[in-house]
Amino acid sequence: MNQVLVVAVLCLLVSPGALSQTARANQEPAPLGDIEKAIEKLVDQYGEAARRADAVFVERNLAREYIGIEADGHMTTKPEVLELYRAGQVKFETLEVKDRKARVYGHVAVVIAELAVKGHSGREELNGTYRSTRVLVRTPDGRWQSVSSQLTKVQ
Repeated sequence: MNQVLVVAVLCLLVSPGALSQTARANQEPAPLGDIEKAIEKLVDQYGEAARRADAVFVERNLAREYIGIEADGHMTTKPEVLELYRAGQVKFETLEVKDRKARVYGHVAVVIAELAVKGHSGREELNGTYRSTRVLVRTPDGRWQSVSSQLTKVQ
């Protein structure tokens, strides 16, 4: 269960769902590189939200159909991740997002990152480095929401 908590929380760090697309129907789309950089920057905002255990941020930025594949191979859903946040089981001393890269393919984005973590789940200490892949889709209102993620602990 504790590894599930770690993975669920870490998955949120690379879920750039709140990013608004600057393009509207009557405007030119932003250059692809600018969108990728904005998504990468948003990953940092996810890290801060996870450190604050911000369930409101999680609710808004994970798609309803979100499924995460955790480091131990099992899957978690948006309601399961939200429950961890709402129950106060998410606490981090350190949560650093590094070496992140975003690629955009139309209305889909893929974000790959490395995460350094030190925190607690209940009484159990959580430490380590993880690599994460996150898939996002752009919603009709221009926001990016996470639909899937996979997390791997670096050994």
